[in-house]
Amino acid sequence: MSASERVEQSLAWELHVELASRITSVALGPDEGLLSEALDSLYRVFETARRALAEHPPQRPLVEDSLHQVVFRLLNEGLRPFLSRWHPRLDAHHARRAPEVSRLDHELAWDEAGRLRAELADLQVLLRDATERLAELAGAGSLLTVAR
Repeated sequence: MSASERVEQSLAWELHVELASRITSVALGPDEGLLSEALDSLYRVFETARRALAEHPPQRPLVEDSLHQVVFRLLNEGLRPFLSRWHPRLDAHHARRAPEVSRLDHELAWDEAGRLRAELADLQVLLRDATERLAELAGAGSLLTVAR
């Protein structure tokens, strides 16, 4: 295995661990957790993945299912549209929270909370698929399989 292939495997594993250990891969029940924390976690994944791509340019021509293509699709077809849609809406809702109302109660009362949770569940399907593919590209077993 070449040095560039080892770097690519290492990067795939790093991103696999990042995705497997966040809300990206773990179902969020109807009244579980804060949506704002879920969105913040997704944004941190976005930042980490984007930085990883910038710091590790491809060492060979890109193909459809290469590490860089998998991560690029994850960013631009999954995370970016979801975050662009929901972060501003949730921020606007939080701006209207009365001081005596908890963040959780305020989120649970939001009329769009159910839709955000449903779209998050849909996004998680794409993210879990990408997480599994990253494990394959790393030449390792998936942490998602171990967690089941």
